[in-house]
Amino acid sequence: MKSVIAAAQLLGIDIDSRQQSQFQRYRELIELRSKQFNLTGHKTWDKIREELFIRSLRVLSPAGGSVPTPEWFAGKRAIDIGSGAGIPGMIMKIAIPELHITLLDSIQKRTNFLTEVVTELELDGIEVINGRAEELGQQKKHRENYDVVTARAVARLNELAELTIPFANIGGTVILPKSGEVAAEVKQAASAAELLGAAPALVLEIDKPGTSPPDDMVYWMKISNTPREFPRRVGIPHQSPLILPEDRDE
Repeated sequence: MKSVIAAAQLLGIDIDSRQQSQFQRYRELIELRSKQFNLTGHKTWDKIREELFIRSLRVLSPAGGSVPTPEWFAGKRAIDIGSGAGIPGMIMKIAIPELHITLLDSIQKRTNFLTEVVTELELDGIEVINGRAEELGQQKKHRENYDVVTARAVARLNELAELTIPFANIGGTVILPKSGEVAAEVKQAASAAELLGAAPALVLEIDKPGTSPPDDMVYWMKISNTPREFPRRVGIPHQSPLILPEDRDE
């Protein structure tokens, strides 16, 4: 765990003995349950450490400007969309215990795993929900009720915009780590994000901590309410992502 502790310290986060034990037990549970629950394709501790644990800490990176810093997350309410094995949400929670976070995933076996982790690590201020973002984003308890919205950006930004921005409150921030060049995606999703209530995206290259390739971190700040019709029904954001005529490729 020395590399994880050092990575957190690089961000100004001091990991105490309880948090170290939680990271260690979380690692053990991922390795124990990975094949059973199809949690991750990473099979070795080196890969789990770098790609899941340390890379997740980049979401907390004090990158400068108006981007959230680790201290800013304490006491905030966050939701991790499509959390899977708990990445990055569980890592954020262990690193910032004062963060209140909801982990959302549509696959029951994964949320069963996350519930086991919460129990084993004796975590407070964390909720695990089995469900779909399209449905939860229309519920009063969750709609426009979070300061921070995260998601591992495996889908394109015009799809992720509809699955994340409706959860953010006014002044809240959507944080999406993406691998590789994202300029075209950002441009394609620009009008959709504006329609959903976000300011123009801020994109910063974050290459620390860790040795993984840099992430292009996409930040959307919520500045106006999301129209009532969004998110659309389950599956529609994936089948027909929002692409306004002005954002279509020439």
